Amino acid sequence: MGLTMAVSGCRAQKIYEAQPPAAGSGENGNVRSEDSQVLNLQLDAEISTLDPQAAVDSASFEVIACLMEGLYTIDENGNPEPAMAERMEVSQDGRNYRFYLRDAVWSDGQPVTAADFVYGWQRGVDPDQGNENAALFRIAGLLYAEEILSGAADAELLGVKAADEKVLEVELSRPVPYFISMLALPEFYPMNQAFFESCQGQYGISPDTVLENGPFCLEYYQPAGQEIRLVKNPDYWQADRVKLEEISYQVVKDSQQALMVYEQGMLDMALLSGEQVELYRDSPEFRSLPLGSLWYISPNLRTAGLENESLRMALALSYDKETAVSMVMKDGSKAACCAVPANSMYGPDGQDFRDGAAEYLKTDKELAAVYLEQAKQELGQDAFSFTLLIEDTEAAGNLGQFLQEEIQNALPGVTIQLEPVPKKMRLERMASGDYELGLTRWGADYSDPLAFLDMWTTDSAFNYGKWSDPVYDQLIASASQEPLTLDAAARWETLHQAEARVLEQAAIFPVCEKANGVLLRSTVKNAQFHTIGVNRVWSHAWKETGEASGR
Repeated sequence: MGLTMAVSGCRAQKIYEAQPPAAGSGENGNVRSEDSQVLNLQLDAEISTLDPQAAVDSASFEVIACLMEGLYTIDENGNPEPAMAERMEVSQDGRNYRFYLRDAVWSDGQPVTAADFVYGWQRGVDPDQGNENAALFRIAGLLYAEEILSGAADAELLGVKAADEKVLEVELSRPVPYFISMLALPEFYPMNQAFFESCQGQYGISPDTVLENGPFCLEYYQPAGQEIRLVKNPDYWQADRVKLEEISYQVVKDSQQALMVYEQGMLDMALLSGEQVELYRDSPEFRSLPLGSLWYISPNLRTAGLENESLRMALALSYDKETAVSMVMKDGSKAACCAVPANSMYGPDGQDFRDGAAEYLKTDKELAAVYLEQAKQELGQDAFSFTLLIEDTEAAGNLGQFLQEEIQNALPGVTIQLEPVPKKMRLERMASGDYELGLTRWGADYSDPLAFLDMWTTDSAFNYGKWSDPVYDQLIASASQEPLTLDAAARWETLHQAEARVLEQAAIFPVCEKANGVLLRSTVKNAQFHTIGVNRVWSHAWKETGEASGR
């Protein structure tokens, strides 16, 4: 049973089926031919939302970036390139921008207008919407974003307006050197107000509640479902560059199952973990992809005992990070003794943020035991029990079990229970403070150390543990304003001071700088992998078929 919508363009092609076809199959249940431009991909967790202004996780970012497009995208070299913006003008002081939109349409045939960007951005920053990434508009320097986020001003005052249908004007409160690269993030995508309101609070729960302006359209999706299917958008402004006819995502959390499906030819890319990486490291299809992301444990300071800095220091020093990456992860991840990963942020003279920077919380089990004894005296108790919230994926489960064993062996009297839950639930529970210890991760949205360090300010939505330090807050505020924004070297030093404070107080417990070990078919060409923003980009990918692949 299906329904074809009576509209033109991509939306007319949407077929709604009671059940999706089997993974890797065609309409008749046969394995798809390798000659077809169909890309079959794995996600190791369900996406949390298809609302671009509400998205926070990498899986949602990836799928949304297939469906929608902002003023800019990121090219294969990691540089911003025009997308919906055909050209741009900026004032000499770097505070005023004019974006001239190209002729592009939504999947229902309506033109993409400047008003769509105004509405999308106002939705994104509006505190009433509860978007966790709303602070990005403040970080991007949008005029009045700070006042709007604090509730002192209405979202309509945000420094963005439609000069006419195809001209978007943006006013910043200060020059922001990374502003243009931020415009590639889903939070800065447009949103058609009439369509969004017609969904009556149900935007993004099915193909008919999503409006696309990007390279693909949503053909099949159910919230928390195991398959997502996208088809090429014939009305996309550069549809001639899109070679893929379809992308099929399968949620496969177990790496052994993913490998089996890959070997059966029904996945074009599979995530590996643990021993699998060792087995396939020499395969021509193996790749280790740095993510520029940080895996860390977030202690909830509202949990009895974790408000104590000595106990947090004991926990943070008690597990062997080198063994975690070499014997558990085995995917190219590196031990983390920092809050800002290496090879992700570059500043004055092209210097990596880690160049010359100190390391913090390096594994030291003897010192951890000293801190534990100090905590016992300060808190007047000899035993502590905490639950570590983790995702129900194989990678998180393996790492969680390792951390549990390491902490309990190094710290007599400390008990760690593991609680695996789906990723969306983990995000929701940590955001609401419903956890004790949480294994979480963060990848940078934009190319500046603030992409990590802003998270642990007192009012940040991502400061799950509610650690608060006025000095830290002031350092971050200073790094976001003049005169430091005009003095790159001094700003870099201020950010290093901020990193030191968050780690010297064990506000977080770093674990590793994450990489993914993957198998990627040699027939897949022009896939893009980034350490900033959307990690995997498929808009210009294609599959080598037939004679071209040597068959």
